[in-house]
Amino acid sequence: MITATPRSILAQAGLSLLPVLVFLSALKWVDTYKLLALPRVLRSVFVGCAAAGVCYALNTMVYNLLASPAVWARSGAPALEEIAKAAYIAWLIRSNRVAFMVDTAIAGFAVGAGFAMLENLTYIPDTSAQGLVASAVRGLGTAMMHGGATAIFGTIAVSLSEIRESRSWLLFCPGLIAAITIHALYNQPFWNPIISAVVVLIALPLAVALIFWRSEKALERWLGTKLDKDIDLLEMISSGSFDQSRVGSYLRSLESAFTPVVLGDMLAYLHLSLELSARAKGDLLRREMGFPVEPDPGLAGQLKELRFLESHIGRAGKMALAPLLGNSRRDIWEMQQLADKIAD
Repeated sequence: MITATPRSILAQAGLSLLPVLVFLSALKWVDTYKLLALPRVLRSVFVGCAAAGVCYALNTMVYNLLASPAVWARSGAPALEEIAKAAYIAWLIRSNRVAFMVDTAIAGFAVGAGFAMLENLTYIPDTSAQGLVASAVRGLGTAMMHGGATAIFGTIAVSLSEIRESRSWLLFCPGLIAAITIHALYNQPFWNPIISAVVVLIALPLAVALIFWRSEKALERWLGTKLDKDIDLLEMISSGSFDQSRVGSYLRSLESAFTPVVLGDMLAYLHLSLELSARAKGDLLRREMGFPVEPDPGLAGQLKELRFLESHIGRAGKMALAPLLGNSRRDIWEMQQLADKIAD
């Protein structure tokens, strides 16, 4: 029997993890709009490591209780591990910290990579008898499976959330089922471990590449449409013919529902929201073209003023302005991006 040495274990871990980290770096590089900052990517990797530690403890406890641990490894463990990884991505989506398939896929893959980093260090010693190359391929396949499954969960969830314009937790179920299915199939004993790893290494990168291509196209369309709308509305408000514009007519139709003071605050809120929205989209375009985005010292004050106006106009005022401003997840995400820029 071949005994694994610490050096061989580290070598196998490096061979299995390094390509995944390279692939993760490649995802960041092709993200031309720089939707996800490096600190958040690293945070996602750390969260994945933490999730792996929790799952390792729970799986060990279950294995010690069951007469046939192999059944849990093929069915129960995939569900537990995918739920643990998905929880953080669901929080990112619900808190509007990601809004597109690109940034969600990067965050998901980072969580999966972090999960695999810790899992492979505990898994590789058991496969060391297979040899350096075989165990490294198996470890790399496992790492790619974890990253790809979580990325697919996130992209399905964020797409459904945008299409349905809903924040229901039920929208996370299809993506979670897909991730658990991928993981469970990978763990089945009727697959040759090396063959299943090779299939994953071919199929999942292609799936993630397709996700990126579709998301980039959707992001370009959204930017073009929304930026034009923001600029048109700003020009209407700034022009001398505002009272005769459709925006002015709409606000006048609200005179019976709101006091003149609240209507004035609503107009100020509309103007400031459009300015900030256009700025957020301009930042995306500048990053896409390779230009640096300089910090704006006045941004914190503008966001504070926006929150002040929002408290004055109340929920009813925001709902009345929704036809002009929009209230989709991506609209909220824009403001979250500006707030995160100040925090960073």
